[in-house]
Amino acid sequence: MKALARAFAIVLTLLPGVTLAQSSDLIVEKKTFELPSYATVAGATIKSVKIGWESAGTLNADKSNAILITHYFSGTSHAFGKYALSDATAGYWDAIIGPGKAIDTRKYFVFSSDTLVNLNVYAPNVVTTGPASINPDTGKPYGMSFPVVSFKDFVNVQKALVDSLGIRRLRAVVGASGGGFQAYE
Repeated sequence: MKALARAFAIVLTLLPGVTLAQSSDLIVEKKTFELPSYATVAGATIKSVKIGWESAGTLNADKSNAILITHYFSGTSHAFGKYALSDATAGYWDAIIGPGKAIDTRKYFVFSSDTLVNLNVYAPNVVTTGPASINPDTGKPYGMSFPVVSFKDFVNVQKALVDSLGIRRLRAVVGASGGGFQAYE
């Protein structure tokens, strides 16, 4: 009963922010994180790994205020904010991420990354390495020769991004659906 009451309280807390979902003034920029190569959990090597990521807020001096947002299976790193004020819609969790919201970007450095083999590879703001990427060894798209990857691989690449930012410990990892699997991992 306590858990149900707590979940209900969280939903009630977030409801007022839902009306703000499409009125975000938070502007984010797509950045690219690159690894020269990555060895998958299954032992394959992927060269020139790139994933896109976005952030809002500022890392504090000891880098202890970072929150990673992991996206759902068919989602992208665009969880909050807009790329331009003129954009029709904001990121999918903009109702809860931003200044003064449940995940407050005035208090936390919040960032989200695309996963390897992101399904939205042809979306203009998705930067990710996957089957549609050019295999540096052949000069042609990987296609079916792209190595099989797992949620553990998604997380390992995200961990490399976290390490590159000098973050030693995350304040939280938050995700829904496939993002929840990544958060558990």
